[in-house]
Amino acid sequence: MPNKDNNQFLLKIENQKLVLILFILGLIAACNSNPPTAKLPIIEGESTSQRIDELLASANNSLGANAARFRISAIELLLEQGSLNQAEFESNADGFRETLPPELRRRLTTAKANIANSQGNPQLALQFLTETLPINSNNTNPQLRRLLGNTYLLLDRPADAFRSYIENTEEFEGNESSQDFHNLAWDALMEIADTELSTLANSASNYTSRGWIELAKAVADQELSIKGQLDAIQQWRRVWSSHDAARILPYPLVQLQQNWEQRPRQVALLLPLQEQAGRAIQEGFLSAYYQSIDANRGAPLIKFYDSSGVTNIYPIYDEAVNDGADLIIGPLDKELVNQLHRLPNLSIPTLALNYTDQDSFSGPENFFQFGLAPENEIEQAAQLAASAGFKNAAIITPSGSDYLRLKSLFENAWNEAGGTVVSESAFDSDSDYAEIIKQSMAIDASEERAKKISALLPRDRIEFVPRRRQDIDFIYLIANPRQGRQIRPTLAFYFAESLPVIAYPSIYDGSDNADINNDLNGIIFLDAPWLLQESNSFKQQVSNSFRRTAGPLERLRAMGIDSFRLHDRLKQLSSLELDALGGATGVLTMNSDREIQRQLLAAQFLNGAPQILAPSKQLSR
Repeated sequence: MPNKDNNQFLLKIENQKLVLILFILGLIAACNSNPPTAKLPIIEGESTSQRIDELLASANNSLGANAARFRISAIELLLEQGSLNQAEFESNADGFRETLPPELRRRLTTAKANIANSQGNPQLALQFLTETLPINSNNTNPQLRRLLGNTYLLLDRPADAFRSYIENTEEFEGNESSQDFHNLAWDALMEIADTELSTLANSASNYTSRGWIELAKAVADQELSIKGQLDAIQQWRRVWSSHDAARILPYPLVQLQQNWEQRPRQVALLLPLQEQAGRAIQEGFLSAYYQSIDANRGAPLIKFYDSSGVTNIYPIYDEAVNDGADLIIGPLDKELVNQLHRLPNLSIPTLALNYTDQDSFSGPENFFQFGLAPENEIEQAAQLAASAGFKNAAIITPSGSDYLRLKSLFENAWNEAGGTVVSESAFDSDSDYAEIIKQSMAIDASEERAKKISALLPRDRIEFVPRRRQDIDFIYLIANPRQGRQIRPTLAFYFAESLPVIAYPSIYDGSDNADINNDLNGIIFLDAPWLLQESNSFKQQVSNSFRRTAGPLERLRAMGIDSFRLHDRLKQLSSLELDALGGATGVLTMNSDREIQRQLLAAQFLNGAPQILAPSKQLSR
């Protein structure tokens, strides 16, 4: 038998053989596998530019996936620091023509889509996301879902963005989707037009999307009342108790409860109650106030303060504050608004019912402005004409300083829209409209040329038909209904019947008289929904409570309605928790200077009555 020493010697030999075999197998495995993932150490204090340079140098000195990994990391850093051109250059490197591992392919596609979006080319970004790296039910990466949704929004496709945000969100629950994706989905829903939302609701094929749409409809139906919206949300949660959004509401809906708790409890109105304008606003405000009470939506305590003849707003304003108001609505007079605007601060929120003529700054922090500004109406008329591709405008207005200002406002708005005013004419109240139209359309110049020709040639050889100038795309008309009913037929008489006419809102007085308004047929104008939506049941109730008034006072009554609807929405609008609010004077939004602006409806006289025009059918060349 071998002794103990021999056994130990043999065991040592066997171990050495085993080590040698494992070493050889390791070499073979290394030759047949991908190279190890390379990483550059992060040096403390190293700048982003230095890090990018090191990554690109390593990419140039590496092969395959390692080179791609270094370069993609550099591209991501370039995007972070806003170096779009260099990021785009590196994203087109030759090394990316090789087949990349899925994770690197996703990162590269994400980077290229971000570059395209940043360069204003979301269509290319969408191509990367849906063709180069198709996103389907098996690809639920949250970063890609977010990027795809954002790209759809840039393309003005909110319905597709909504679908992207909610697709497979259960895969991310407890991750960033829990609140963030719900916020994104809600924001996308709010961008969808009502008609498209109805179509989306009919095509919704699963519980998740249908629930989201029903939530949006429930909230939209109660747009005019925070209390109504809160009640609608609670009812929706009872019906859709298993829905993800019932557990985690979008942030804007969570904020509704806080906004309701912080609503104004006492509102003071500073109005010239001895003037028609002040009384019309008061009537509108009270109509909306009692509507809210009747619907059990809650309403604040209201106090009125008469500002008729007031030249110094401060005493009456301080009186309202001392009486306990936590919101003031008014004043209406522009000079009184200017006085408040000049103050360094206001102790409580104040919604002025006019716009200051001091545009150097937005005023005190609590200062908001709302009114029926002609600038707003004229700018939208210019935008409407520009969207139709019109370039050259003729302006026809009454004479007088007020109308000269309106003409100047339109001319400035039209020039800013890229258009040119090629003709201007003004008429007096007793003018011969024929002469004004002949001048505007250059008919008189055509007749003068005919006279010169007839003086040179035998009269029996001349057949003359006057021609209007051909370089006018449309007419912008400022006139009241009586003037418009004479001007429109005169245009037709002088060969301008087919020329589009866009009018200032004064063309419509709110009257329902098709027989006499037939002469206005074809004229397009923009106005408040309150005047155009005759089927509005609330409007019919108000008409039964207060006598029907002429157009200007009806618009002020609508302004009173909206001032009530705004009383508990100012914080939402200023913080962008609420993008817009449907109002009687238009769709209401707030700009960065805390000015309420109105989006009006376009209408056209047909058969003697204004008919609201769909956006796609408003104007054509």
